[in-house]
Amino acid sequence: MAIGPTLGTGLFIGSGQALAAGGPASLLGSYIFISVLIYCITTAVAEVATHLPSKHGTMLSHNYQYTSSHLGFSLGYLRWYSLAMLVPFEITNAMVNVGLWDPGLRVAVRVSIVTAVILGFNLLPERVFKRSESAFTAVKLVTIIGLMVISICFAAKIFPDSTMQGFQYWSEPGAMSEYLVNGHLGRLLGLLQCILCSTVSFIFSPELIVQRAEQKDAECASSILRVSSIDCVHLSSLYILSSLAITVACPSDEPLLTNNGIGSGLSPYIVGIRRSGIPVLPTIVTVLVFLSSVASGRSFLFTSSRILCSLAETGHGPRVFKLRNGYGVPYMAVMITALFSGFAFLSVAISSTVVFNLLMYFITTSGYISWLCSSIVYFHFRRTTAAQGFTPAIQARIQPYGVYVGIAICSLLVLANALLAIAPSWLVARNSIPVYVAMFVFLLLYFGHLLKSTIARKQQPLNMFRTQGRDDIREKRTSGLESQ
Repeated sequence: MAIGPTLGTGLFIGSGQALAAGGPASLLGSYIFISVLIYCITTAVAEVATHLPSKHGTMLSHNYQYTSSHLGFSLGYLRWYSLAMLVPFEITNAMVNVGLWDPGLRVAVRVSIVTAVILGFNLLPERVFKRSESAFTAVKLVTIIGLMVISICFAAKIFPDSTMQGFQYWSEPGAMSEYLVNGHLGRLLGLLQCILCSTVSFIFSPELIVQRAEQKDAECASSILRVSSIDCVHLSSLYILSSLAITVACPSDEPLLTNNGIGSGLSPYIVGIRRSGIPVLPTIVTVLVFLSSVASGRSFLFTSSRILCSLAETGHGPRVFKLRNGYGVPYMAVMITALFSGFAFLSVAISSTVVFNLLMYFITTSGYISWLCSSIVYFHFRRTTAAQGFTPAIQARIQPYGVYVGIAICSLLVLANALLAIAPSWLVARNSIPVYVAMFVFLLLYFGHLLKSTIARKQQPLNMFRTQGRDDIREKRTSGLESQ
């Protein structure tokens, strides 16, 4: 699976909040719904990459080529800092997983150790780092598949001491939970909140899937769309089966899923395994989820730092970020990107469960913006090819209708995130703060670049006039000296 190295572990923790908000039916429906959205976006991005494969195409080049330089600039940096923010998110994920919910000095010590490990791996030679990816990817896949198998064993009553059997949690406490208000509206809000919490597992998957297919199969452009589609189906199938296993393992009314309503809590898998009463197994699963979080953090730091390096190499960023050492590591880009890990130290002042939510809503909002912009790039691509009088040889069957679906859903998700501010509970409304910050930062990049370009264009004639004036004076002085 191409997405394996950056396979996020939001599935383990974020799914707990989603389950608590919407119930088992809403959780399964959310993952199916998001999988359809991801497929629509992935095929659109892959179709553009198939037409013009490039090493930096999906993340950078296509944005500049098919849209304005302002959108290309803002989208390129959005993907850089958003993927960089996934590093402290995974570190916080690890802290929540081991139950370090209360702020304090011991949280700072553990965050420092995990951050140092992630940074240390990224300073290794690229050849060594990429070889280690296989081992860490295997850990994540084994963890996800192993937890699904354990859930099936619980449901089938293979463990005699387990109280779980079949889909009992679908009937008690119920298939759909009420969120904020009672009745059908509460169940609808629970489904919506379930979707918002579940998207963190898929965030930036289309871009990463196509980018890896593009880098691997750049010489055979026709395979990019096919490989991307297959990888997308694999990822979605894995997540949908995992969500189904979660609904069997843990009830939606378990307080530990949300740390008693404060924010994120324990993984539904860990809660279910604890309920089973099997010794040692909860510790093993906790360690595996912790290692998966560290593995994802190191991969996200690698990917985001390479985007910053690519921005510099393509002339869209300071040249200092393309400097590499003898082992091929862009050390300046890695060090600057690693500074985002400092957001994980917010857990020293406030609960790590709250920090998890703040980071999650910032990242998901940025991801929705990225998917919207990817759809815009696709439309401009189709318009460009139509204006040149030809139709792309390789097209996805679902397009362009899939892009219309993607734009509608992403717009609604951004709006739903933004409307969290009107929630009657401060614990819920507080999550709207990172949503507005994410939108403000993107708009600041876009209009800042637009303003800079406008000022540069206005100054260009004046600079040409000044240059011409200086040349005339220099010419007169030269002719005067010659006449003397």
